[in-house]
Amino acid sequence: MDPRRARSLAVPAEAQADARMFMLGGDTFRALKVILDATGYDLRQARDIVYALVYDIEVPRGT
Repeated sequence: MDPRRARSLAVPAEAQADARMFMLGGDTFRALKVILDATGYDLRQARDIVYALVYDIEVPRGT
């Protein structure tokens, strides 16, 4: 896991907000599902994104 890799992966703003909410609530599985469904990224990329959101690493906003 390397949340810094998420800086090059665009994620819709709504998916970022939902995933961050689930992660802060301790529901990693639902956070991953939100990112996977919204982006089509693989599991490694989705994991990097959800942890980047928790650690306040900026993730680009996509459509």
